[in-house]
Amino acid sequence: MRIAFLPDGSSVNTMYRSIAPMRALAERGHETRRLEPAERDSWPATLRWCDLLHIHRVCDEGVVEVARAARAAGASVVWDDDDDVTHVPKKVSSRKVPQGLESTRRRAARARLFRLVDLTTTPSRHLAERFLEGGAPAARVIENYVIDEAVTTPPAAGQGLEVGWVAGLEHRLDLERIPVTEVLAALLDEHPTLRVTTIGVRLDLASDRYRHIEKLPLPQALQRASRFAVGIAPLSPAWAMNLARSNVKLKEYAAVGVPWLASPIGPYVGLGESEGGRLVVDDAWRDELSALLDSPRRRRKLAKRAVRWGRRETVTRNAEQWERAFAWALEHRGATRAAPAPS
Repeated sequence: MRIAFLPDGSSVNTMYRSIAPMRALAERGHETRRLEPAERDSWPATLRWCDLLHIHRVCDEGVVEVARAARAAGASVVWDDDDDVTHVPKKVSSRKVPQGLESTRRRAARARLFRLVDLTTTPSRHLAERFLEGGAPAARVIENYVIDEAVTTPPAAGQGLEVGWVAGLEHRLDLERIPVTEVLAALLDEHPTLRVTTIGVRLDLASDRYRHIEKLPLPQALQRASRFAVGIAPLSPAWAMNLARSNVKLKEYAAVGVPWLASPIGPYVGLGESEGGRLVVDDAWRDELSALLDSPRRRRKLAKRAVRWGRRETVTRNAEQWERAFAWALEHRGATRAAPAPS
């Protein structure tokens, strides 16, 4: 296949959904070319060259015209998103996750885009259903997978007992519904050697054993996370966008050998000890964390299971899913309105 792809900048999401999968497909023998914003004059030639155009998240009138041009040149068009950015609370709106009028415009552009695409892709079955409800002709679920560089980076040296959380800033909303801060504060009091680290989201913890790291590139973030004795992933069902998230955070903890605790909602439902962790209801975080912190043997057992699972969940080892989806889109090129959703 000859694949042109338009990523949404260089965010972590674009790594999962565009840059890393396209690199893996190139390693499997397909030709790929990135549409660079600084080289827009070359785009028409690239669109004539490609068999398929893959777009990650970008959704405005400009990209509608790009999709239209690709279709006119005979290419299949696939559009992807991995967050429900049309249902974002106002308090966390940003360029990444718009809200209000911007979301209204986005929904309108997305509806026009859906009339041009052959397939939509997303890591979330919940979001796939929303795409179909919004007019997408077909949707395929392809999970987010661990970026290969993250699991080839040597683990960081451990610094004793440490609970960690790697999460975007929008996860501060989860702190309003789940008592993570209070639980960790109590555990810091109970365990004199315990440390707490968050990468991204900040906790209101007044302790010299709490460290907040504002931002790290993904491989470095996971290298730092490999020090954790336990990685946490709390999510509140109160926020609709959480139901459409992917499960990649648990895969990343697992891939670097970290046992995890997560909320039993959305992307995490169905995961558990076989994948190196446990699901925790909102009022059980203190008990579950205490049990793991007090049992090195249990942590080691979960860590072994985590690695076995997480190392299978890399982009390269699962690139065939993208390959099959794109082959389906090519087969159904131009027949979007009649195409059923592929399994």
